[in-house]
Parts: sequence; structure tokens; C-alpha cells
Amino acid sequence: MVKVLIAEDYLELLDFYKISLGYELLLAKDGDEALEMYIKHKPDITLMDLKLPKKDGIEVIKEILAIDPDARIVAITAYGYLGPKALEVGAKDVIRKPFKISELNELINKYAKK
Repeated sequence: MVKVLIAEDYLELLDFYKISLGYELLLAKDGDEALEMYIKHKPDITLMDLKLPKKDGIEVIKEILAIDPDARIVAITAYGYLGPKALEVGAKDVIRKPFKISELNELINKYAKK
């Protein structure tokens, strides 16, 4: 089964992911926790909110890629101006909130390590 790390500080959205996505999910509520979980679990794909407490998503993307240059990270943001920054630092793609769960599933399937 595909292992997906989701970094998201909006708890209701984490609950939505749990209900809607049929993957093994690892859920992080802030940037520090996301980095720790990535190191510990080496997920197939990481969905990274860019506005996170403790450490923002851009910084976490940089740190994950420094550890694992093959990491597959998709940035999630409601702030359009952050998308290009995420791509610059190495995110594979960006999805804008709000999105359809089908769009998210397509990205997971496209980028998950097989």
C-alpha cells in the first residue's frame, strides 16, 4: 500500500483526509513533526501544506530533499504566491486549496514511488 505523509495544521482537513483517502496515512500537524515523520517512515509521497506552525512547508521541503534527494513532495496551499517557491526548492507539483479529492488522488498516483 502507498504510504502518504500529510503535513497539515488544520485538524478538520486531516480528518477529511483520513476519511477520503485510501492509503496508509502518516499525519503531521506542524513542520517539525513532518520532518521527523519523514525521516522515521520514508513515505512514498509527502503532501506538504506550505503554511505550518514551528517550521513552514518551504523549509521542510528543503530539509527533506537535503536528506533524501529522491523524495516526492507535492505542495498544498491556499496562497497562490507560494506555489512557485515550492517548485523552486524542489516540490514535484502544487495543488491549490480548495481542491477535489479526485485531483489529490491523481497527484498521489502520479508521484508515489512504486
